[in-house]
Amino acid sequence: MKKVIFNFLVVIILISCNDKTTTNHNNVEKRNYSNRPIVDNDKLSNNSCLIDSLNMMSTEYGGIKFYTENELRGAGVVQLSIDKDFEILNLDKTVYGSIKLKNNTEEPFDIKFPKMVIAREIIPNIEYKIFCFDAEQPETDNDFLIIYINNEKRLVSKKDCKYKFHSWGAYIKTAFIHLTSKVENSSKEEQTYYYEALEIKGDSMEIKSVAKTSCDYIEEYKDVTKWIKWKENSCKLIMFDFCY
Repeated sequence: MKKVIFNFLVVIILISCNDKTTTNHNNVEKRNYSNRPIVDNDKLSNNSCLIDSLNMMSTEYGGIKFYTENELRGAGVVQLSIDKDFEILNLDKTVYGSIKLKNNTEEPFDIKFPKMVIAREIIPNIEYKIFCFDAEQPETDNDFLIIYINNEKRLVSKKDCKYKFHSWGAYIKTAFIHLTSKVENSSKEEQTYYYEALEIKGDSMEIKSVAKTSCDYIEEYKDVTKWIKWKENSCKLIMFDFCY
């Protein structure tokens, strides 16, 4: 127990001192990019929705740690398909960071971001190439996607990348659901299962457990269908997972 508490404190300290699925995708760090700190430290540490920091890291790539989060921002999630170099801008159009293609079969991207990044899901590793961000409706701006990185709005030029947008309801239905201890009417046994979302009504969600044959990650199953409170305002009480 002391070791778990110590590890949790270490992660919190890291988030305070540096610039959101349950499955970690690890990659050997081969480069140490010297990224400038381009995020307010205090804004990163003020994430009131943090439930379990030990499970919030998606991956580590090129010396950068990528975390997901429980705060739901914008109108949904945009997934970028990166087939050429592009930049992410601040709202004043100055450069926040960049992603460039590399001729490297193991590390396909040269990423210039802060050393710690919070976004919906970023897994640059060659076998995944996932770049998902909370976002406003694409129609909000004619020229730019408005996405969220490190708790703040950033801009991506629509002409520089291909993208697909899902509303929050649509995105959640593409994911597996894990219950956490924050879901009031869930037992410890039910928290070991994977679920799919059947229906979403505001803060309430009807879920159904999914069988082991649905994904290799699923180890426990019992037929469960129930309504839960899945979020508190914009703070989700569940975890998203995907069968990659």
